[in-house]
Amino acid sequence: MKKSRIYVTILAAVLLTGCTDWLMVQPRGVEVPDKLEHYEGLLYGTDQVFIGEVFPYMCFENTCTGSGYETMYSTVGRPECNAYLWQADIFREDEECAEWNFPAAGMYALNVVVNGVMDASDGTDEEKLAVRSEARMMRAYMHFLMAQFFGKPYDAATAGQDLCIPLITEASTTQTDLPRRTVEDVYDFILTEMTESVANLPDRMSHHKRVFRTAGYTMLGKVYWMMGRYEDALPAFEEAMKSLRSSETDGIFLDYPALAGDGGAISYPTDPKLNPEELYELESMFLLYHSMWPSYYGSTLIYIKPEVLQEYYADTEDYRLSFMAAFSTGASPYGKAIDLSDQYYIDLQHTRITTNFGITTPDLFLMYAECLARTGNDDEAVALLEELRAARMPAANAAVPASLSGDELVRYAVAERMRENLGYGASWFDMRRLWADPLFQDMKQWYVHTDGVQEYTLTEQRLVMRIPPSVMIWHDDYVNNE
Repeated sequence: MKKSRIYVTILAAVLLTGCTDWLMVQPRGVEVPDKLEHYEGLLYGTDQVFIGEVFPYMCFENTCTGSGYETMYSTVGRPECNAYLWQADIFREDEECAEWNFPAAGMYALNVVVNGVMDASDGTDEEKLAVRSEARMMRAYMHFLMAQFFGKPYDAATAGQDLCIPLITEASTTQTDLPRRTVEDVYDFILTEMTESVANLPDRMSHHKRVFRTAGYTMLGKVYWMMGRYEDALPAFEEAMKSLRSSETDGIFLDYPALAGDGGAISYPTDPKLNPEELYELESMFLLYHSMWPSYYGSTLIYIKPEVLQEYYADTEDYRLSFMAAFSTGASPYGKAIDLSDQYYIDLQHTRITTNFGITTPDLFLMYAECLARTGNDDEAVALLEELRAARMPAANAAVPASLSGDELVRYAVAERMRENLGYGASWFDMRRLWADPLFQDMKQWYVHTDGVQEYTLTEQRLVMRIPPSVMIWHDDYVNNE
């Protein structure tokens, strides 16, 4: 085994065994990296350190029956049920919160690289700078993701006062002076890290777990997009698109119509080279897995609300229905006879087993299209949307309605994002981003969950998770979220 892989193994072992420190990081006494390949090896562990456990339950499209909720409580866990009902206190003191711990652990490894790689015993300064830039991009992105759980959605009017997360920039298990910073501080840090690093990234992808220029510019645009600074996001997305178009790739999207074939339905791939997880990696520019637990996806405990399916999938020829919502009670798997009033679950045996919260080509196209529509570039937005749709449904269905422009095109672009992502946890980010957007107040009609007896409505307070007790016991100076 190469020494660079040893560092990934050490990191994985720490994550599996846990740690008494709230950062959930490596214990003292492990070997310090020396060569450039050692530092590069640490970059491969990022997919193991973002494994959220409860936030997918908070997505608006979820619902369940009374019996399903009771089973979920007894078999899946109390925190997941609390998250599903948007409760203020999700965790007990003896329960770890993956949404906090795993990004923090990832930052530890990345800080080792950022703060040490320029002193590696080999490699040129240019090579070292490229690796350091990758680590800075990843570290900034970890902070960005963590902020989506524990900081309020970005609002320029209040960002300077709203508390967010600490800035974790040292690889230390003993550092205690980690105060919560404001939302403004955190986003300023993220933007600075990304802006200073993106130009030093490699031109071409070397591995799905490494950051190259296309992914880096998409990350930068995504941060601006999440802040609602759509015009500022455009230059980054434009650079990302130019980089993507010039890359030597076999295809930008996974071609669903080709998978469906003449039968008009997507069959479970039996060729091991075509398993759903590997197929999904074809659209990945930076792979950061979020694991989908069998007790949530692939069971009858939680399903997608039929009214949400009817809203977003009026076109039943959209192959995403059969590829992503793999089966329903009463319809044949992958068949064309789809009843949108049925209960659609996510089937682990026949669809993706993980969601990529890194960077994907659909992610780039959909964010870029929305930003273009918001800034009056309707024709360019439509072209991007139709290019994606052509890879998701028969050509005859792929056209964007010609009557759409302005705000209606913005709404259509967001609806396309929902069609691409429903059931995989990604809508949580849109719920936060669009909460105060006047164009999307009607979405709140779906922000209601039920345990089969009572209904629970999402409030603005619950767009932010409270810092869990397992973290608060280390920081009695923290002011917790409401």
